[in-house]
Amino acid sequence: MNTVDTTRSALERYLCALPRIADGDHPLWATPDGRVAGRFMRSSLSSVFQPLRRLDDGALAGHEAFVRSFDATGGDLSPWNLFANAAEDDALIELDRLCRTLHVLNYFGRPGNTGSLFLNVHGRLMLAVGEDHGSAFGRVLSALKIERRKVIIESPDAMTSDFAMLAYVMLNYRYNGYRIGVNLLNAAQLDELLRHVRPDFVKLDAGRDDTLRDLPQHAKTCARHGIELIVRRIGSNAMLARVRAAGVRLGQGYALGHPAPAAAFPNP
Repeated sequence: MNTVDTTRSALERYLCALPRIADGDHPLWATPDGRVAGRFMRSSLSSVFQPLRRLDDGALAGHEAFVRSFDATGGDLSPWNLFANAAEDDALIELDRLCRTLHVLNYFGRPGNTGSLFLNVHGRLMLAVGEDHGSAFGRVLSALKIERRKVIIESPDAMTSDFAMLAYVMLNYRYNGYRIGVNLLNAAQLDELLRHVRPDFVKLDAGRDDTLRDLPQHAKTCARHGIELIVRRIGSNAMLARVRAAGVRLGQGYALGHPAPAAAFPNP
């Protein structure tokens, strides 16, 4: 049995064991349309995934997961309000790990989907966990027979206020087998980042003037250090053309695809 078959078998066993309706004993359940939903406090959770694409030919390079949440009345609840409900560190850790598990099940649980999954980790969780970041979540992946290198752990741009701490945390994740990505608040932080840590991916925001103005230089800097540069929030074809002309290989944004449930993915 090859690795893909082993992963499918482990995932299928887990998914088949999930309850078919929400109950008080399990934070996850299988929905009639074949997805997995979750619950935290009085909120229900689901996953959507935005594609990252190669800019030379538009091929899929992976997806970034986002949580969608709804309150007890069924109304939309923003992720910021959802995480604000987790006032204590223990609750935040529980919620963050629940979201990542939910995303993994929805992403890799779809037959034929073996791509790379980008997962955001809340900045407060990175500070609340003292050491060995990613080991607990790694045990979930191991049980599901999912290779850790298929998961890219992304740090939020707020973590760039302390590059020494960011480097410590991200190297912990790398030690535990993940690839790592860093969201930068602005492009001027790239040189400072590289003095502390060499991530696998760096994300810059296309919505900022300094990103597009100096993008060819940033692309060359990342390539020189063996880092994949991703430009996110590409919102128009004109912006896409500028990013592509700068020599950037990977992009993300509404011009390249909107977040959607895993069931909407095209077959590989």
